[in-house]
Amino acid sequence: MQKDRNIVFDGPFAELCVRFIDYKRSLGYAYGNRERYAVKYLGDFFKPYHLKTPHLTRDMVQQYVGKRDNESAQSQKHRISKIRQFAAFLESLGYEVYVIPKNNFKFSKTFTPYIFTREEIDALIDAADHMEYLPRYPQSHFIYPVLMRMLYGCGLRLSEALSLMMENVDLVNGILTVQHSKFNNSRLVPMSENLVKCCIEYVDRMNFPSTYEGCFFPSPVEGAYKNCSIYARFRDLLEQSGIRHGGRGRGPRLHDLRHTFAVHSLEQMVKQGFDIYCALPILSTYLGHRTTESTDKYVRLTSVAHADVVEALEPLYENLFPEVTGYEEE
Repeated sequence: MQKDRNIVFDGPFAELCVRFIDYKRSLGYAYGNRERYAVKYLGDFFKPYHLKTPHLTRDMVQQYVGKRDNESAQSQKHRISKIRQFAAFLESLGYEVYVIPKNNFKFSKTFTPYIFTREEIDALIDAADHMEYLPRYPQSHFIYPVLMRMLYGCGLRLSEALSLMMENVDLVNGILTVQHSKFNNSRLVPMSENLVKCCIEYVDRMNFPSTYEGCFFPSPVEGAYKNCSIYARFRDLLEQSGIRHGGRGRGPRLHDLRHTFAVHSLEQMVKQGFDIYCALPILSTYLGHRTTESTDKYVRLTSVAHADVVEALEPLYENLFPEVTGYEEE
């Protein structure tokens, strides 16, 4: 589990920001450093107001949620959601605050996740397999081939893969233990035989000491890799694979490997004759979703690429897959 950084909260909302974080964690949310920094930014925004007592007026909230220069609609939506939750928390404590009504803000931007073809997955993994040795990152040419296979082959979130410790990777039984994931959930994730074999070869190449207990994917400076480093290298792999990137916010994104896993898995289960009533709950559990409803929204299918799957789903889920608005990484 990621260690909390020493973030200093000050200003009129300092104590309430800390209490809000504790409250969210009590509900099962991980609320790591990224979320804590977002809460600090929220509190710091109102320091120039020189408030004598904590309160939030409608005007203050609207100034906070106003769109910033060069800000994406999704980033603005995150800020709106954060202050709405924070204000609701303060209201429950008896403070005088303005709470943004639910669904008060409409976002016209839609996002369609990118579904890789199996040929594109092969090309991406092949590019990772042929990465050159880099003195600055001496183990990266060992790490990326396994990481790409694990993200696609197990449908993991990037944060889940990078948080894996040696003790979480059971190469005897072929099972990953994902701990403290989204909503602070944990789950067991079986691996395919080929992926297990790949992981065994990887451990041998990394030459880990027999007593090693660190990260399964260690960074050059010890500890876990940072997401931004992986994203940058992923863009290089896309280019080498001949897969065009549409630019910021358009993808393909690294998270689309998880989405592709979900679609390809459901497609495979339908072809093998799985009862859809059974297939979706299995996939939902494997992905770490709390409900099958999350999987319904997450598994987007197109009639062109997956007509057979759509046909199988139609009797049960007619009109289930509309355009995704305000897409969130599940």
